[in-house]
Formats: sequence, C-alpha cells, structure tokens
Amino acid sequence: DMTAKPQTLVIEDDTILGGAIVQRLKLEGFAPVWVQTCAEAIAALKRGRPDFVLSDIVLPDGSGEDVFRRAQPWLADTPILFATAFGEIDQAVRLVKAGADDYLTKPYDVDELVRRIRTSLSRRRHVPGGAAAAKLPLSPATETLAEQLRRAAATGLPVLLTGETGVGKEVAARFLHASSPRSGSPFLAVNCGAIPHELLESQFFGHERGAFTGAMQAHVGYFEEAAEGTLFLDEIGELDARLQTALLRVLEDGRFRPVGSRKDKTFGGRIVAATNADLEQLRSERKFRDDLYYRVSVIEISLPPLRERRSEIEPLVRQFLTEFSTGSRSALELSDEALQVLLRHDWLGNIRELRNRLQRAIVFAQGDVIEAAD
Repeated sequence: DMTAKPQTLVIEDDTILGGAIVQRLKLEGFAPVWVQTCAEAIAALKRGRPDFVLSDIVLPDGSGEDVFRRAQPWLADTPILFATAFGEIDQAVRLVKAGADDYLTKPYDVDELVRRIRTSLSRRRHVPGGAAAAKLPLSPATETLAEQLRRAAATGLPVLLTGETGVGKEVAARFLHASSPRSGSPFLAVNCGAIPHELLESQFFGHERGAFTGAMQAHVGYFEEAAEGTLFLDEIGELDARLQTALLRVLEDGRFRPVGSRKDKTFGGRIVAATNADLEQLRSERKFRDDLYYRVSVIEISLPPLRERRSEIEPLVRQFLTEFSTGSRSALELSDEALQVLLRHDWLGNIRELRNRLQRAIVFAQGDVIEAAD
C-alpha cells in the first residue's frame, strides 16, 4: 500500500539520539519503531517486517553484526543501514560485504539519513517483492528454467538449486514458492553460512524458556516459522555436520525437537536448498553427508551463469536503471558503446555484479547518459 507510512525500525541505545531520530522520522511521514537492544530488535522483526532498518553497531547485548546475522530470515530484502563510530568502520565494511546496504559514520547528518531512507524506498518500489518471479523469463534459457521451476513447484518434493554466486538462486526459489500451492504461506530465506555456530540448533529448531543460560523466553525456530510454506536454505554446503544429521531427520519424517523440549514438532513445509559449492567434492571429502545430498536433491535444477544468457543483459540493465532512478534523478540512458561493453563482459559475479556495476556507474556518470568508461 503506497499510501501507508513506511515502517522504519530504529535500533539505537543512545536515548537522546534515538529520540531525536524518531521525532524527525515522524515529521518526515515515516512510522518509526524504536528499540534499544539486539533482543528487542529481533522481537520487533518477528512481529512484522519493516520497510527499512537503521541499526547502531554497538548495542548493550551484542553488536549490529549479531542483529544482522540473526535477523536474516525476517529481513529478506529489507534495506539495512548501519550507524557506526569512526573506530568501527572495518566492522561496517564487513557487514556491507556480507549483504548490508550501507553505513553512516557518527555523528551523522539526519538530513542525509532521511535522504538515504527515501532513496532506498524509492528503489524498492520499482521491484515487486517475491513477484520478481514475474521477471524471470527473459530469454530461452530462463524460459526453460521457469518451466522446470513450475513443474517442481507442483510437487511437494525437496529442490536443490545449483549455480555460481550471484546467478539468482534466491529469485528462482521465490519464483518456485510463488508458483506453488504454498504461495499463501511464509517464504523464509536462511543463509547457512551466516549463522553463528553456537546458535545453530536454537535458530533452526527453536528453544524452550530456560533451555540454556540466557534463554529468558521461548524462541520459535526456522522450521516452525516457515510453517506450511517454503524454507530456503542458501549455501547448504556450509551447513554444520550436526545440523546435517538433524536436517536429514526433518526431511525423512518431518519431525524436529526444540532445544530443551521433550516433545517433537512437525514441519509441514518444503525445503528448497541452494549451493554455489561443488557438493560432489564436499561429499568426497566427507564434509557433506551422502544420504542428505540424495534427500535434498530429489529435484536438482542448475541455473546457468549470465554469460550463457547474454540476451538477458539488456533487459536486466533497463530494469535496474528504472529501479535505481530516484525522485532527484530520472532514469539514465545507456550509450550504445556502454551496452556493447556490458554484452561482452563475462560477469563472473553474474547478475549481482551487473547490478553493482550499474549502481556505481550511475554515481559517476557526468550527464544523462552512461558511457562505456563509467
């Protein structure tokens, strides 16, 4: 609903700064929710996904990094901006590399903060959420892929998506979910390599209150959160050995047990896994279980790299240029020479690299046309 006030989650333990930010955001027409700890931030995200997140890096019960890693299933594509003191810039940069959108150094200008939020929101409005599905068939290669995904969606079987980094595995998983009878249930995306080792069981299976030191309240895990929907396990090759065993049980009989509980719970959803790793190599090194591989790869679908789908480059470029245009700057044009450069490049980082290059080019373009040098 474009008329609704954008929901902004502010994670800031400084009461003076937090209060000032909330007051300003209200004046700007946003609907801010202010929390002061990691625990409160996760609880707020579980209650509902905001349109934007602003997070301090140093919090009383952890760091912005803890929030970012624990919040992955509830953040999805929500933009997150970190506020950091000068001495913590290395951590902020690490977070941006891990997928955060950007960072601001303190003390920052609130006008600049408002501008960043507006820019992020205007970009997202050009991209339909999970219905990025509708954008999938851009070439004969992805027409074939879309048909494979639709057929897989009609079954309840586990699906393994393989392909290089940045090739669009999560987009494919969302397309599969949207095309399935489960489309009205949650789609939950989890990066298996981004969860702290000590939180693995609790994050996947949940825990009972008092299950371990610091478990002040019960926690709902990923399997329960996904319910009858789709649980997307990205980078499944990085899954810890103990979790591989537990996941195998869920796939075999649909049952799991929260940490500290005496009773099993039932998972009625579908597992979609993805990897850019060579699972054959991991299996030969005994780092990935054979029996789990056969379970998750009942249907295996390979996503071709962008260099094998070159007819998609131009439509993707047009799509991204529209998405990146803001109120302050209309959509830029691309010169013929620039397009030829894009069509010739091998795109080892695939669609993600193309997207990043265009974002950078828009910043450095001198006029209304992006040239090859940009």
